[in-house]
Amino acid sequence: MPRLFAPISFGPLTLANRIVVAPMCQYASTDGLANDWHVQHWGTLAQSGAGLMLTEATAVVPEGRISWADLGLYDDACEAAFAQALAGVRRWSSMPVGV
Repeated sequence: MPRLFAPISFGPLTLANRIVVAPMCQYASTDGLANDWHVQHWGTLAQSGAGLMLTEATAVVPEGRISWADLGLYDDACEAAFAQALAGVRRWSSMPVGV
């Protein structure tokens, strides 16, 4: 169990511990856009003490979404909304975030 809380490195990325918040499906976006829900949800997870947080399932094409409310990263509007939500989280946490 002690290794769970030990730092680990992957190339230039070093995680504070080996706990990873797994990606989830939140069904909270509109047209694939991240919103205030994502800032709140990601922000809470970013304060958890885990070494890495993975965002929820994120589609790279609109047709790849599981539902109409899934997060997307397939056009400029999605990218801007995702970046804005992530910036809100990063103001308060330095936890690495993956997609």
